[in-house]
Amino acid sequence: MFLGLFYFYLFILPLPLGSNRPIAWHAEQFFIFSLLLVYFLLHSDYLLGVISKHRIPIGILSGTVIWMAFQLMPLPVSLLAVLSPGFESIFDNTATSFASISLDFQATIDALLKALSYLCVFILALAIITSPQRLISCLVFMVVTGTLNGFYGAFEILSGQDFSLFMNMENGHRANGTFVYHNHFANFLFLCLSAGLGYFIATLTQRKAFPQRDVIASTLQTMISPKSAIRLCLTIMVIALVMSHSRMGNTAFFASLFIVSVLYMFIGKQVPGGFKLLVLSMFLIDIFVVSSWFGLEKVRDRLEATSLATESRDEVVFDTVDIIKEFPVTGTGAGSYETVFASFQSNNVNANYDHAHNDYLEFSLEYGLPVTLLLGLLLCFICAISIKTLSKAKDRRLAGTAAAALMAVVGMLMHMSVDFPLVAPANSSFFILLLALACIAHNLLNNELNPTVNHTEPV
Repeated sequence: MFLGLFYFYLFILPLPLGSNRPIAWHAEQFFIFSLLLVYFLLHSDYLLGVISKHRIPIGILSGTVIWMAFQLMPLPVSLLAVLSPGFESIFDNTATSFASISLDFQATIDALLKALSYLCVFILALAIITSPQRLISCLVFMVVTGTLNGFYGAFEILSGQDFSLFMNMENGHRANGTFVYHNHFANFLFLCLSAGLGYFIATLTQRKAFPQRDVIASTLQTMISPKSAIRLCLTIMVIALVMSHSRMGNTAFFASLFIVSVLYMFIGKQVPGGFKLLVLSMFLIDIFVVSSWFGLEKVRDRLEATSLATESRDEVVFDTVDIIKEFPVTGTGAGSYETVFASFQSNNVNANYDHAHNDYLEFSLEYGLPVTLLLGLLLCFICAISIKTLSKAKDRRLAGTAAAALMAVVGMLMHMSVDFPLVAPANSSFFILLLALACIAHNLLNNELNPTVNHTEPV
């Protein structure tokens, strides 16, 4: 029951504009908070054991949430001035004695509730997805969810309609799916494509030599197998990804796919020859054949046209760095970027920027450098256990899950350098789910290496 409700929650997330609207994220927060609360009341001992077993990632995420709550607490202005010099200039000519770190109180509250919902997703995934079979079902679920959104996004563009069927939004020349922003749509598809790569690694088998008379039968069997359906799903998502015209979305997908695939070929255990053919087909068919029909040249043209002369974001980067220097330790409060940047931006930037188009800088400004580095350590931890699982797991279901998580982290790190993909709750939730899957696969690997240890989910 809990697994079904969990999947229902995740399936709904992308539909209301990526859940990037207050009414959507508040409703979904209520759902996931309630789901975790009920699970805890029924299986408290088991859940506490899960939290203890995964205390490193949960500790980092919980510490971040606690810090966000601390940013809302009133503190002496004199202490704030010591922690970050920017506060001294803000409260220098006022009679205020106490103030919070956050310079946008409501935005930080919203960010705190979102972070709590992501933590709930992480903990519930660790508690519910407890076997290799459930890992595979989760990967398939992500692929199906991404395919439906990708098909819808591509259909909206190819149909030539002026307004979308969903939410009656105006259609542009880029595929958005159920998202407002094409780069959020592209990032969501990339995360689901990562799950697709993991599924293929998980289901790969060594090729057997067939007599010549059985070649046709084996070929037909392959064509009607579940893997062929998943391969078609990946093709649909790649078409939609290309039609989003997202420069870094496409770059992050193909680059991370290449990096993780090559890594698996070198360190994976008994890598079937079919995997090399699979990766080669994905590049040849998806890039040079399918994508050329659906606008890959437009993505290429956008990449070639990108320069410091045509982009104004470099000035935003310089101003953001200057603000970070004023609030290096404390930050200015989670979610406060738009408010703070509007007060500190230079005359070189005339437009209103609600995000830095660089999550590294935006996180550093809002959370402070120490917490941003702590979150970076979490991603390093996930990469380390994913590589370990990828190299040591005999069960390809564990290796495939680790590859999906590793691809998601590598691609997300690339996309974060030029955009704000984690702003959409749907994207953040699916990303945090993949991080949880990496932890689950690593735990199952440890059980595989130490069979005496046995932990099962409560009935």
